Amino acid sequence: MRVRLASSLTISHIAAECRLTPSHFARCFRRSTGVAPHEYLSQLRVKEAKRLMTTTKLPLADIALICGFGDQSYFVRVFSRRVGTSPGAWRRARSEG
Repeated sequence: MRVRLASSLTISHIAAECRLTPSHFARCFRRSTGVAPHEYLSQLRVKEAKRLMTTTKLPLADIALICGFGDQSYFVRVFSRRVGTSPGAWRRARSEG
């Protein structure tokens, strides 16, 4: 999943690569990681976005696409829900220190 963050990954595609049915893959994945595949992928994408925001000056729209979010508004919604603040505010707080 880490290698293909920017692509549109689906449980069906990942399960097929593992030669499992989507439901069996999702059950096994949750059992071994403690979270659903979609949740795990979302965590990876937010983590990569944080890394890019602290190490580059790329615009948030570019970071959103690089990390596999469909657009900047979806990125802002997911990031804000997970982190508790918007990506712009999060980035500014790290650059002011």
